[in-house]
Amino acid sequence: MKLTPKILLYIITVVVVVAAIVWEYYMQQWLSYQPDDGANVLRVDLFVIWPLVLTLVGVSLFRILENRK
Repeated sequence: MKLTPKILLYIITVVVVVAAIVWEYYMQQWLSYQPDDGANVLRVDLFVIWPLVLTLVGVSLFRILENRK
C-alpha cells in the first residue's frame, strides 16, 4: 500500500490532534494535584503543542481546499 504525501499529512494531523488532546487532559489532572491547583505553573509546552497543531490543521485544510478548485 503506497501512502501519498497528502494522506500521510492527514494521518499525521489526526495523530497530533489526538495526542494534544490527551496531553492536555493529563496536564489538567497533574495541575489539579499541584498546590493552589497549579496557579504558579508556567506552561511552556503550549508554545510547542498548539502552534504545531494549528500549522498542521492549516496545511491540511489548504490541501483539501486546493483540490476543490
